[in-house]
Amino acid sequence: MKTTLRIFRILCKLLLLAYVTIVNFVFITVFYALLLSILRHIWPAYIPGVFDKGVIPHLVMTLPYYLLLLFILYSISPVNVWMLRRKEGYRPLNNSDRMRLERLLSEMGMNRKLKLYRNNDTRINATAFGFNTIGLTGGILAFASDEELKGVICHEVGHISHYDFVYRVLLFSMESFGYRCLYGIFLLPALIFSIIGSMVFALVPALSFVGELIAKLWWIVYKLLHRIIYGISRIADVNINKYTEYRCDTYAVEYGCGEGLLSFLRRLKRMEEVYGERPTFTEYIMSTHPSTEKRIARLEKQL
Repeated sequence: MKTTLRIFRILCKLLLLAYVTIVNFVFITVFYALLLSILRHIWPAYIPGVFDKGVIPHLVMTLPYYLLLLFILYSISPVNVWMLRRKEGYRPLNNSDRMRLERLLSEMGMNRKLKLYRNNDTRINATAFGFNTIGLTGGILAFASDEELKGVICHEVGHISHYDFVYRVLLFSMESFGYRCLYGIFLLPALIFSIIGSMVFALVPALSFVGELIAKLWWIVYKLLHRIIYGISRIADVNINKYTEYRCDTYAVEYGCGEGLLSFLRRLKRMEEVYGERPTFTEYIMSTHPSTEKRIARLEKQL
């Protein structure tokens, strides 16, 4: 049963990546073809044609795909991990935190080479970057006991072990390029027709109302298409990530740190009740994390 569920989750990830890749490759191709066709009318002697041979025409025709590949490689590189870590304010551990975490890793028998950082955020949170980096907030370091912190670290190591960062990067890279190209597909014709329309409306002011109506309908179609295309991927990604969180909780149990993680979640739930931090229905539906109550119930069954 566990193997079947694991295969099903992998297939769901692959299907979502395939959907996002195909849809956004179409947007990238259409936008770039539209851009080249406009440039060929402006500078016909300098823009290579589709059937032109040689290295330069090939590079010109395939430029966006090389840019996308470079963006993906940059996104999973140590440089981007460093940028993300600095952006979130994560810095090297101070002496007391370093000694504490080194002791905990030793007690856990953690053989994996990890880079641990902290920031001064008072919120209780932990996150995994790249292939070996974990960030812990000042809030979680102050809130969690040693055993609870072991469970949290194991959970984050689960994300690293299952290469969740790579999956997120691939998904984000395709969507980032795709929705910008989708915007460009609607923007370029809008700019051209606005220039032509301004000349026509100057001669026939009565047609300005028609022009405004067409412009509004044009952008309504864009927004509708955008929400449909990326709404599907967003909903699928949210549900996949919820199962990912469950899987990382299971990883902590299998590593022998499930009791600590369960204790941490129980205390977190009590704090949420005290401060009224329960999410609304919409927030829960679109959240990448399952509710704390469901995680607790699942851990209790496993333990």
